[in-house]
Amino acid sequence: MEYKGKENTRQKARDFEQVDKHGNVIKNNHAFVNEHPVLFPFGPPVYLDKVPENILRELDVLIETLGGKVEYDASGLLAGRIKKQTSLTENVTSTIQENIIMHCNRFFNHVRQAPSMDLPGFEQLTMRIQSIWSNIQEAREYNPPHAHSGDFSFVIYTRNDLEHMSLEQIQDNEYDKAHLNNENNNQEMQNQPLAGLIELQYGEPSWFNWTQFRHVPSRGDIIIFPSWMRHTVYAHYEENKVRISVAGNVNILNVDSEDNRQKHT
Repeated sequence: MEYKGKENTRQKARDFEQVDKHGNVIKNNHAFVNEHPVLFPFGPPVYLDKVPENILRELDVLIETLGGKVEYDASGLLAGRIKKQTSLTENVTSTIQENIIMHCNRFFNHVRQAPSMDLPGFEQLTMRIQSIWSNIQEAREYNPPHAHSGDFSFVIYTRNDLEHMSLEQIQDNEYDKAHLNNENNNQEMQNQPLAGLIELQYGEPSWFNWTQFRHVPSRGDIIIFPSWMRHTVYAHYEENKVRISVAGNVNILNVDSEDNRQKHT
């Protein structure tokens, strides 16, 4: 069964057409790669674009500097069954924060063009990163289905040793292959490709209803989604290969709820 969004599984380095002196990707006179970053694989929207190389390099240094230090160890505080998880919240630079907020604002502004999202008196969002951390995911480590706090959640990929492998190669392991070759399995999760994917989940499985959006990440990818959306990251089985991501939550500070109360103080 083909999964929704397969055409978006990869954006190779060749997609980066120009880079300015700061390392920002320039395409059509702006620092974004994807001109149409908002996807609707099901009810809620999902944002998919690229983070510029200078931001990725800053994240690389931050992860290397803080990784392994006991005071920043987040492995017991997060949902992931991942040994190397590091809190970056107290040390993330303003440059990184501004870039993430820029993408969140772009996401919101693309979606609010729809009449149902019209906000009278709205001028500009004020956002703040609530928390941010890194995950170094090795073979057989995974993130079970879970949701976050805040308004937006995001994940940025700084490294994926599997990104040059085809989807078929990633699934060619003793765990997935057994299910893929079993004709007696039903058409639910058992015979679908899972290894190495991030999956966003919404709604109840039913005929003619998409409930998952799956993506094979590559360096530079940024995915943003409503923080309440359940998501999971499946294990890969390639020894000595890692996938490094930076995830976090963003609060919107100046948008009123339907009863005209502030969402956040």
